[in-house]
Amino acid sequence: MKVKNMLPALCAALVLGLASCDNKGEQEMETKYYTVTFDDVELGKDGYWNGSDMSGKFTSGVCDFINDYTEEYASWMGFACSSLADTLTAGMGNQYSVMAGEGANQSRQFAVACFDGATLNCAPNEFGAFQAESVWLTNSTYAYLAMKNGDDFTKVFGEGDWFKVTLTGYLGENETGSIDYYLADFREGKAFISNQWEKVDISALGAVDKITLSFDSSDKGEWGMNNPAYVCMDDLLFTQTVPVVE
Repeated sequence: MKVKNMLPALCAALVLGLASCDNKGEQEMETKYYTVTFDDVELGKDGYWNGSDMSGKFTSGVCDFINDYTEEYASWMGFACSSLADTLTAGMGNQYSVMAGEGANQSRQFAVACFDGATLNCAPNEFGAFQAESVWLTNSTYAYLAMKNGDDFTKVFGEGDWFKVTLTGYLGENETGSIDYYLADFREGKAFISNQWEKVDISALGAVDKITLSFDSSDKGEWGMNNPAYVCMDDLLFTQTVPVVE
């Protein structure tokens, strides 16, 4: 009789013990932050890297930035890295300068992307893919002055005009989302051309292993967009949830 009465208490103790073991077995997690600053890229004497070494990419932080350099024409597409800050000289000869006059958050170096398809890759590590969080964006001097003053190809931007860059995230073969940022906006009474760094929330992209850039504007002709398809990028932030190391 006494044994029978003890059974409920023994069962309760066993359940509590198992729960205690489960709690002890849970791994404590923390968030790690990875900021791609571009200050770790070797630029050389000209103050920029444009892929002329034919390496096809440069690496900063946890990402590779893809570059397609054509030796025959000394031209490039994709990503370059720069420290140039000439805010006065118009034209393609000044394509590596940022209109803000310095990198984001007073840094020295930043990335310049041009043309649709500019791609950065962030290979997952042992904890999986990286969560996109934010990036700082603004116009290159070349793009800004072309829209502000016009040139042989670009009209002076006015009422109704706009220019945007779209960031699209991928994980494997699957698109995770896209974010638009307007580098110029003259719609609905606005008169804006970006000449200062702005922090852009890209967390809607989610966990990614690749981000691509594309451009669009109101200034189009027979061959597509007329204004320069350039954007400057800095301080690209990713996060990742990882086990706490004791």
